[in-house]
Amino acid sequence: MSEEEVIQYLSNTPEFFVRNADLLESLTLPHPVNGKVISLLEYQVNLLRKTTASYRAQFERLVEVARENESTMQKSRRLVLAGLTCSSLDDLAVIIDDMVREDFEVTHHTLILYGEFPDNAIRSHKLVEDELSLSHTSGFNECFCGMLPDNEMRFLFADNAASIRSVAVLPLLSREGGAVKKCGVLVLGADSKSAFDKEKGALFLQYLADLLSAILLRLLP
Repeated sequence: MSEEEVIQYLSNTPEFFVRNADLLESLTLPHPVNGKVISLLEYQVNLLRKTTASYRAQFERLVEVARENESTMQKSRRLVLAGLTCSSLDDLAVIIDDMVREDFEVTHHTLILYGEFPDNAIRSHKLVEDELSLSHTSGFNECFCGMLPDNEMRFLFADNAASIRSVAVLPLLSREGGAVKKCGVLVLGADSKSAFDKEKGALFLQYLADLLSAILLRLLP
């Protein structure tokens, strides 16, 4: 009689062990770790422990995700409320400085507007056809995490560039009418490689970039 036939028989005859309870008590199985012989009851207890540990790990991960989501909501709420009171580009610079310091706790950031804006303190840069200073950075239409070319790192962070190990690029865009217009960029720089690891993804960063873009577009002349 093959294993398949035994499995099929027991599946079709669920009352088998009810009628043969003494057989159930005498069955032994190898321990899943050390290979020693244990009773079926001990084996089932081991399986239950593993299942319980798995469920506990899943629950703890769900709690962690819930906390992350709550933190994301609070950060977003603060940014939206601050954006509603923002009346100038200089106000926007202050809001971003507060956000970077309080929410991200990163060491460096650079905000650049594309074009000429002589009447405010935000750094501006005119993009040209053969762009060299920000050719890589200005090319993103979605958030990016990782590292940038050395020349762009120096352009963005000057003497601090050498100490930065990872960056997040948040493009500030207008998508009015379906056409993408590049309005500026916010680049966050961290001393740790893992702070803005490309493997982590950039969903929340993209959400922030969209919020900042909406605030910026309201303030641009």
